[in-house]
Amino acid sequence: MSEAITVQGVGRVEARPDVAVLELGTETRAESVEQALAGASQALTSMVAALHANGATETDLRTEGPSTYTVADDAGRVNSYVCTFRLTARVSDPARAGLLLAACVAEAGDGARVHGVNYQLRDRAEHQRQARVLAVADARARAEQLAELVGRPLGRATSVTESNAAGGPIRPMYAMSLKSDSVEVEPGVEQVSVGVEVTWVFAD
Repeated sequence: MSEAITVQGVGRVEARPDVAVLELGTETRAESVEQALAGASQALTSMVAALHANGATETDLRTEGPSTYTVADDAGRVNSYVCTFRLTARVSDPARAGLLLAACVAEAGDGARVHGVNYQLRDRAEHQRQARVLAVADARARAEQLAELVGRPLGRATSVTESNAAGGPIRPMYAMSLKSDSVEVEPGVEQVSVGVEVTWVFAD
């Protein structure tokens, strides 16, 4: 019989995301590329102004674009031009994500595009520490049970390796119900997981 026992343990901690990332954009179709660019740019300016009015700073915002393409009829003749921009806004208070989203749509009008809301943890370190404690406790409980089943006393741990446990994605409580002044979005919870592999020798 082997004089050591190796087991794996997993620790999981659920955490409420504390950062929301709004994925927004603008899109305008017009008879000329200049008109399309002007319309999309104006909608983008309106969105940025709405975000600034609600406390967003320059470091919270990122724009990408412009991107343009043509729309042709069945005969292949170009009949309009489309211009788009992308806008990402980082919101430090997820509870205000719906308010800012609605404000952007209201200011930009039909040129506004909403691509989604993502949620993040600002600092995962503390949650990982908690999950690590649970992972080691889980491994020890498994080892103690196995040692008892084979009639051997469990001794000291001789090695421990941390692995990437299958972390759970954010489980969102999410609704895109547009009201006059807000959009109902909830961040849900994210699962932070840590896995360990620990080897113990038997004490006898």
